[in-house]
Amino acid sequence: MRKYLTITEAQQQLPKWPEDLASEPAIITKDGKPAIIALSFKQFESLLETLEILSDREFMTQLRCGIQEAQRGETIDLQQLKADLKL
Repeated sequence: MRKYLTITEAQQQLPKWPEDLASEPAIITKDGKPAIIALSFKQFESLLETLEILSDREFMTQLRCGIQEAQRGETIDLQQLKADLKL
């Protein structure tokens, strides 16, 4: 569940943010409307990595193709892969 805080509440809770934001971001509101998102550095890094992956068109094309193949049952088991790779 998303955590909503007013700016005043956010100011009061600022010392606890490192712990509070570790699990989920907080939405800071102004005049009852979302104004700011506060998230941990770890979440921020994760978001940037996700954006980087999603912006890689070639990778996303290959990923979608792989998902479609798996949905059609076009897979091989680990033993077959090892045999194919001569491991």
